[in-house]
Amino acid sequence: MAKNWYPVIDYDSCVSCGSCTAKCTHDVYDKKKAPAAHVVYPEGCVDQCHGCGNLCPNGSITYFGDETGWVSPNL
Repeated sequence: MAKNWYPVIDYDSCVSCGSCTAKCTHDVYDKKKAPAAHVVYPEGCVDQCHGCGNLCPNGSITYFGDETGWVSPNL
């Protein structure tokens, strides 16, 4: 798991669809607040994973520590 890699949510564009919370199996998101996206365990995020970001319909997820050049497919 990563210490310097985790999702950052842009709450201005997030529509609380729940796709990120449903996708992540590493408890990064607070499932009790689903479908709203709330990062509660950033250390659980898998380094270089863009799974939740690829699913976000509004491109509301970026990643702290991302230097891969990844761009959301939904921007």
